[in-house]
Amino acid sequence: MLELKILKIGGSIITEKRKDVFEKANEDAIEELCEAIARKPENLILIHGAGSFGHPYVEKFRLREEKNVYGVSLTHLACSRLNGLICQTLSKFGVSPLPIHPITFFKKIGSLQCDLDFILKAVDEGFLPVIHGDMIFCDGKFEVLSGDDIAIHLAEKLSIDRLGFATDVEGILIDGKLVKKLDYSSIEKIGEAEGKSDVTGGMKGKVNKIFSMKKRCEVYIFKGDKESVARFLNGEVVGTQVIL
Repeated sequence: MLELKILKIGGSIITEKRKDVFEKANEDAIEELCEAIARKPENLILIHGAGSFGHPYVEKFRLREEKNVYGVSLTHLACSRLNGLICQTLSKFGVSPLPIHPITFFKKIGSLQCDLDFILKAVDEGFLPVIHGDMIFCDGKFEVLSGDDIAIHLAEKLSIDRLGFATDVEGILIDGKLVKKLDYSSIEKIGEAEGKSDVTGGMKGKVNKIFSMKKRCEVYIFKGDKESVARFLNGEVVGTQVIL
């Protein structure tokens, strides 16, 4: 089986993720990150958050509280537009992106399921799968499937060497200082940023999900800039390493 890397890019990097801001992409950041990824796209699965293309719609249509198929449709279409922009930018740098839309690829009947063989085959053929946060059908209703959840699910089901979360901060900060290595005992010391629209749990939610992983691999949380992404893809230590 391939030794794969998963890179998840937060929506706060590639979009303007503030309350009541809809569909505002950070095109400069997308350009820089895609250029860095294009240097080493082999054996990689790329996942990105929805940011202002997803969270404000979920809040507007109360999709966590009630069923609204019109809201689900608009949310998915917006997330797909962001995914398309990223794929188009990657292709400009010579990468062969393969967009995967969770609303039609993932399902949840008791547990999250998807066609893992399809992803592996796509990577083996030379594609870069690009998956995004989305709405999915879950046990008779619709729910949010975050990019973090996708990354962790794939890391548990596939043979993953390295899992990286590119964020809008240097890594895990406690009392304003970067933590190089984070263990489970330090979770409660992690604070949350204010003023952002996030329906998927923020940094503390991310870390809790990572520690819930049943399969171990190298996990890093780091600044989502061009240099740090390139270092992660090159196998270097970057940001905060989460000790599982």
